[in-house]
Amino acid sequence: SGDIMFQGVSSDNVQPAFDELNEMGFDMGGAGPAVRTSMSCVGAARCEQSCFDEARALRGMVNAYLDDMHRPALPYKFKFKFSGCPNDCVNSIQRADMAVIGTWRDNMQLDEPLAKQWFAKHGMDELVNDVISRCPTKAITLKEHGKVAKGGNISAVAVNDTHSMEVDNHNCVRCMHCINVMTGALATGNDKGVTILVGGKRTLKIGDTMGTVVVPFMKLEKDEDFEKIIELGGSMIDFFAENALEHERTGEMIERIGVVNFVEGIGLEVDPNMVTHPRTNPYVRMDDWDEEVAKVKQAQASAA
Repeated sequence: SGDIMFQGVSSDNVQPAFDELNEMGFDMGGAGPAVRTSMSCVGAARCEQSCFDEARALRGMVNAYLDDMHRPALPYKFKFKFSGCPNDCVNSIQRADMAVIGTWRDNMQLDEPLAKQWFAKHGMDELVNDVISRCPTKAITLKEHGKVAKGGNISAVAVNDTHSMEVDNHNCVRCMHCINVMTGALATGNDKGVTILVGGKRTLKIGDTMGTVVVPFMKLEKDEDFEKIIELGGSMIDFFAENALEHERTGEMIERIGVVNFVEGIGLEVDPNMVTHPRTNPYVRMDDWDEEVAKVKQAQASAA
């Protein structure tokens, strides 16, 4: 949780060493019950799968809450992590109290010449066994050219003279497997943004927890977008400071008080997309369903 760690220092020398390093210009902190040193993947600097400017988001968050890193003032540690795409190379969904993961909400991009080049090298067996059959939601199928479905959510790319891969983007869960295997032939969409999750951690008072979605999608391009996500991070830190028990991580606090209370406490609207497991257990109750649907549609219309 830090860039450099000093271990074995005697108690009497901790503060003098801290003061001397501070005078040299180093930012000190990042351990104990405080905001920890944040992390991001290499992202847009090197990776073609990047969906947002990870370095800018990381630096903005660190600069905004540097004081919370310098002196422990929280019930327990709080971690930010930024992953540029759903590959999540920094394990944010498993480790971060606030995880920001790049994603997209339109159809994935397809490149026919590269798809045919990949197929010529790897063949039908690898396409079926290592790509199509491994799609967790069966969103990818292999069809003869004339049998490919039509529709706004359907993408298709020819892999040879007779067959095409058909992608049902509506059922794609952004697992990234097909894109990783056929990089270039398949790529992330153009309408990029981030998904924000909270509560990832290792075993402490309760077992390991994965992050829970609280913002299914938001753009992260303009100055006001970055300001908004930094403000949301501050709201989470403040709520955690006021409501968590001693030695309790965010995931355990949410388990204790309920995700609805947490979401309302940080000033977000409860959204039907906030699920504990994909396609199950919506936090929106089924009574007054029509009224709830009307609220969601009104919110979507306002955001458009």
